[in-house]
Amino acid sequence: MSGKTYLITGANRGIGRGMFDHYVAQPNNTLVAAVRNVEGAQGLVDIPKGENTKVIITKIDSSSKTDPYDAVKDIQAQGVEHIDVVISSAGIAKLNTIEDMPLEEYEEVLMINAISVMLLYKATLPLLRKAPHPARFTFISAAGGSLNDMPKYPYPNASYASSKALANSLVVKMGMENDWLISLCIHPGLVQTDLGNLGARAFGLEKAPLTLEESSRNTAYIIENATKKDHSEKFFNETIDRIHPW
Repeated sequence: MSGKTYLITGANRGIGRGMFDHYVAQPNNTLVAAVRNVEGAQGLVDIPKGENTKVIITKIDSSSKTDPYDAVKDIQAQGVEHIDVVISSAGIAKLNTIEDMPLEEYEEVLMINAISVMLLYKATLPLLRKAPHPARFTFISAAGGSLNDMPKYPYPNASYASSKALANSLVVKMGMENDWLISLCIHPGLVQTDLGNLGARAFGLEKAPLTLEESSRNTAYIIENATKKDHSEKFFNETIDRIHPW
């Protein structure tokens, strides 16, 4: 489906960039690329686009408590009247055990991977409400955030795993609190990004098995085909027909 307004955080690298590239190639879309460094992301404006598709770049640093609200004001000033789909993709990973983890480091990971997701939702909610329903809020989660599957990932990733689990619970609540909103948690798989290849090496692989294009296509399919009744508030494992345990 095309002709929608998408806001994507972390749109200049990793999964966010893959989602940006997927949707920017379609016609009639408005892509709001939310990045930490606006000047450094200007190249996104010049990449080939689908017919009548436009790109707006705005600043959202996920460590900021105010950037999401400022970004919404910025894009409204540039003519954005509603948002159909929010894709929260920005995130960081730190390797640590609970014993060795400095509190400051944990606070940083929680802010960027979880609290920022809540702030993004709160800031974009007025524009999501103005979209043709159902609007969609998508969180790019991770298998490492699964409590049930935690024994499969015996790595020193305490801050990353717990931050993803916290964000998952917030995203589920978003959908529960709004009958017009589809909220989705999606584990995109081990993808050939810097972070994905790092994870793959922890599994003893040379690189991640999924290409960024393939993962983005799978994720977009979930987003575009999800229904409130059958898919909202669920945790997807790469594709729409596979559910990941919480």
